[in-house]
Amino acid sequence: MTKRKKEKKESPLSRIKGLLERITKEKIPLATRDLGFSYANRSVLKNVNIKVHGGKIVAIIGKSGSGKSTFLNLIAGVIAKSYKGEIRILGKNKLFAKEDIGYVPQEISLIPDLTIAENLIYLGALYGITKEKALKRGAMLLKKMRLDVSRTAYPHELSGGEKVRLNIAVSILHNPKIMILDEPFVGLDFYNRKLLWQFLEQQKKAGKSIILTTHMLTESEAYADKIVILKDGDVFLHGKVENIKQKLHTHYILEIKFRHLSQKNIVEIKRYCSEKTVEILDIYSRDIMFSIDTEGQKNYLLRHLDKLKLDYKIISFREPNLDEIFLRTGI
Repeated sequence: MTKRKKEKKESPLSRIKGLLERITKEKIPLATRDLGFSYANRSVLKNVNIKVHGGKIVAIIGKSGSGKSTFLNLIAGVIAKSYKGEIRILGKNKLFAKEDIGYVPQEISLIPDLTIAENLIYLGALYGITKEKALKRGAMLLKKMRLDVSRTAYPHELSGGEKVRLNIAVSILHNPKIMILDEPFVGLDFYNRKLLWQFLEQQKKAGKSIILTTHMLTESEAYADKIVILKDGDVFLHGKVENIKQKLHTHYILEIKFRHLSQKNIVEIKRYCSEKTVEILDIYSRDIMFSIDTEGQKNYLLRHLDKLKLDYKIISFREPNLDEIFLRTGI
């Protein structure tokens, strides 16, 4: 009788670990691993690793040319050219799942010769949605975005903010699990930006995964669950705003308004700051913004200003926002 080879038993710990890895992988709606892309022999993205979980808003920020729009175009399937690395959507290694992704480009994608209702019907049909369903879901989305306009109106009759909201509505008629928005706040006033943020929060509470690019840094700080800073096509920093502030060692902002400020005064202040490792973030007219590490450092600076017999008023002493972090680091 031949002896049966002993099967190597997998330990309970290994089985649990493997199961958790599979479950975690499946639960992540959108993830990239070592994603890279080049165009005309120029590297646009370099080994970008990003995860977007369900019910979260992730804001991609960075200077123009940092690779933000290219990244969105890749994960949305707009760029069909080859790339390096991996894009996983709902745990599957595929470039573009039409039914799972709602992509909102910077450009308004509405058809100008069609009414709002006709736009909803036509663009809904591209996702295989019936006329009745497109109109019903469109009406629901427009209500959520507080867009109270006649369905017989044409796009050119809408304001800029109304066009943006309608553009988003037609892009997510198919109720996608993942929303990708490229600079959705460009050209919007405060009122329209707030309406859009509130709508995105509603979608987040409904379990949607939302990834967007924006230059509205302070607003991203208030609404986004995670910030990803791209620099030269690579992830420079990522995480919650508090963690980013700690990594960049920016603790406090001191804003001072002077009654009079001569060029000689500015030279003297700059000399003191250079010696005491105090950073001047901005000088505008008679206002100076300082980056301060400690409250003690602030007090020493104020004593020096008193010695110079300068008349001034402290505007604020607080933690920095994302705009000021960018100003300081030059990211």
